[in-house]
Amino acid sequence: MSQPTSEKSLLRYFGLGELASHGGNAILAFWMIMGMAFFLFADQNLIAPNLRNIAGSFGITDQKEIDWKLGGLIPICFFVLGGFVSVYMGYLTQRFPRKPLVIGTVLLGEIPCLLSGFARTYDEFLILRTLTGFGLGGSFPLLFSLVGDYFSDKSRSTAAGYLSLSMGLGVGLGQLIGGTLGTADPINGWRESFIYMAAPSFLFMLVYGLFCKEPARGGKEKELANVSADVNSESVRLTWKDIRTIFATKSNIGIFMQGIPGCVPWGVFFVFLNDYYEFQYGMPKDSASAMVIFAAVGIFIGTFFGGIVGQKIYDTNKTLLPIFCGSMILIGILPTVYLLHAGSVAGSSAFIFINILTGIIISVTGPNVRALIMNVNPPKSRSSMFALYNLTDNLGNGLGPAMAALILTVLPDRTQAFTIAILFWIPCGLAWLYILKNFKHDEQKMHEELAAEAGRIKRTA
Repeated sequence: MSQPTSEKSLLRYFGLGELASHGGNAILAFWMIMGMAFFLFADQNLIAPNLRNIAGSFGITDQKEIDWKLGGLIPICFFVLGGFVSVYMGYLTQRFPRKPLVIGTVLLGEIPCLLSGFARTYDEFLILRTLTGFGLGGSFPLLFSLVGDYFSDKSRSTAAGYLSLSMGLGVGLGQLIGGTLGTADPINGWRESFIYMAAPSFLFMLVYGLFCKEPARGGKEKELANVSADVNSESVRLTWKDIRTIFATKSNIGIFMQGIPGCVPWGVFFVFLNDYYEFQYGMPKDSASAMVIFAAVGIFIGTFFGGIVGQKIYDTNKTLLPIFCGSMILIGILPTVYLLHAGSVAGSSAFIFINILTGIIISVTGPNVRALIMNVNPPKSRSSMFALYNLTDNLGNGLGPAMAALILTVLPDRTQAFTIAILFWIPCGLAWLYILKNFKHDEQKMHEELAAEAGRIKRTA
């Protein structure tokens, strides 16, 4: 008897064996999704290494004005718009095929990103950066919804880890390119970074649009495995009852509870850390960027292996997964705060290791949150739940740097202001106790509802 395709494919060595059962087109589509996610998120942190270069181009010289206009106002507009677009995108995925929505999202996000490099005034730059939020906000629920339909709950943490890793690598490369070009050309280097990070997305979008197909909704749910694709597609149309179910699912509420405060420190981490290293510790711009890149390397490692370790924990004992996630968030507070109080250690090689270790610890939870969303929400609700989750994420990402900028108006000490922002991980970590209490019941309830839905469809057929 021949082996299943998933057991023959080399992808099984990377935790992606289930992808092979969909055929070569799905494999191509998966990697195109990775590529689009990479470059959509690559522009998210382009401002950070060039706060003062960009401010200088627009005639902004006062430190408080720089912190607010570039570190506060732009993230607020960028992420809040992206969050509300994400919610609406969750609705659109129920009305239209997801493939054209992906293409439209990439275009709406990357065209303003490309044009950001040509902004002549701060107001133009603000508008273009805000419009770029369409791409980030719209892509998040779409891409995770698609990936969720390529894999069963046996592989979703790993798959979510790959997608999260792609996004994180994009952010890291953007940081590196922005810092390198900004150091080489303090006047126009930042402009080139926006152009270079936007252009490749169009190639991935073109290949995906011309050659790839989207997976059947719910195709990897065992309860719907024997239901025809056409009927199955109809079964995953969202209704108002399903929307109410999203908010009635206590695990979803716990995810929202940890989302907003949990993203406040990330907003500070990505927007201000580069500038903080440069001016608090007296590092050259390229050295400050390098330190943030080391932290990003840790984030890449933590994101990827966090998904793999999370999947192993989930397969062994589901109850341990929320404990693992909440504990790592709380533990991550200590090294992150230390980055702001390192003093003379910041000039030593040990600071490199501390940045990498911090990145690993604070990032392992991310892919497991996304896998948890996939596992407690049925296929028809996933894109909407990811949209709502992204709204809390984006509110937090916008709130983080904005809150730090507002605190700086009261506390002139940047170290104190940023430390307060990092402590928002405390309520985030504690919220996982609520998830721990409810997620096993919610997952079982979801499978029972899918089994009942499959039974109704078969009787109708």
